[in-house]
Order: sequence, then structure tokens, then C-alpha cells
Amino acid sequence: MSVVDKTYQQALDAAEKQDYETALALLLQMAEAGHAQAQYRLGIMYANAEGVQLNYVAAATWLRRAADQGLGRAQSILAWLYASGYGVAQDDVEAGRWYLSAARQGLPKDQYTVGAMYRWGRYGVERDPAEMIAWYQRAANQGFAPAQYTLGQLLAKGVEVMRDPVTAFQWLSLAIVSGSEPAKNTLMELTREMTPDEIESAKRQMMAAAHTVAAEDSPAREVDAGHVH
Repeated sequence: MSVVDKTYQQALDAAEKQDYETALALLLQMAEAGHAQAQYRLGIMYANAEGVQLNYVAAATWLRRAADQGLGRAQSILAWLYASGYGVAQDDVEAGRWYLSAARQGLPKDQYTVGAMYRWGRYGVERDPAEMIAWYQRAANQGFAPAQYTLGQLLAKGVEVMRDPVTAFQWLSLAIVSGSEPAKNTLMELTREMTPDEIESAKRQMMAAAHTVAAEDSPAREVDAGHVH
């Protein structure tokens, strides 16, 4: 572990022990030297009033510095600050820009948010069903239950995408495994509408995917989210 890493860990340990004076001194020194993780942690402390007075302006300042260095978690929270108008002037376009940046870093929650952006035409982007599905699917393939549920719901209804009950069945089943309560009722409703052959097909495809994963010892295979109108 490098000296810098040791110092950062000391700051985290001090914060954990509620020795905020030590934590802040160490983090501030590192943050001013350009350490992105320290900038992020300092921003979080100001946003949560953790050993300091609540100060969204200071939080946004430090989070912006970390975000500019490509730290996804900082980009995500900075996006929320712009969306909410805390510590910065409320700016939907800037919020969307940072949500996209965080999503491209692979953060599933932000990928889900970007999917919603394209679904409803918010935060500076136009409605785009193809982009909506692509971003929802990225989050869903990381096991993010809300995205899995949303994909299943969309494919079950066939409103913004072509109806695909077999793939919807798979996504809703995965959402339930991931802890989504709403997916249970939606899956029950869908099952009542599906033919026995469709249900059997969905189960066979899920079993085949599970066997493939077990054989390759790799992350879960992506499910085809269906076709956009």
C-alpha cells in the first residue's frame, strides 16, 4: 500500500471512529492535492453534515472536482445535486450530462436513470425507445432489480416496445430473484395471459442460460430485451 493509500485509509478510519477533526484534516490535504477519492469523501461529508456543518455548496465543489477526474460515484451525486438544485443552480441539462457520465462508468443505478431519461424525454434528451431499452438492459444485466422489473413490465405490455411475453417472463423472474416485490404481481398477471407453450419456452430459455453460466463460470448471460417499434 502506497503512502497516499495509507493516508486515505487513515482518514476513513478516523471518520469511522467519529474523529472528524483528524479525518477532515487528512482529507482536505489530499483533496487539495488532487486525490479524487478524498475529494469525493470530503464532498459526502459536507452533503451529510458528517462532522461539519451541512454545506451543499462545498459538497458540490468537491464532488465536481472528483467528477471532473472521472470518478463515477461523484458524477452520480453531482447529477442529483444539479437535478435538485442543492449547492448549484438547478440545471436539467447539466444533470443529464453527469448522469450519462456516471452511467458510462458502469453504475447500474445511473444506467437505469438514463433509461428513464430517454423513456420520458427528461434532463436534456429527447424520447428515444432504442436508447431507453439499451440503458435499462445494461442496468438489468448487472442485476439491478428496478431495471429488470421495468424491462419485464414494458415487454409484457408492449406499449413502447414490441410485446414479448417470453422475454418479459424472464426479466420479471430475474427481478423477483433480485428482490423486486412489484414484479411478483406483474408476473402473475402476465402468466395468466400466456399460453402454456410460452411459459414452457421462457423456462427452457432461462434454464439454458443458467447452464451456460455454470459451464463458463462467468457473469449471467444477457437477455435479449426485445425489439423496439
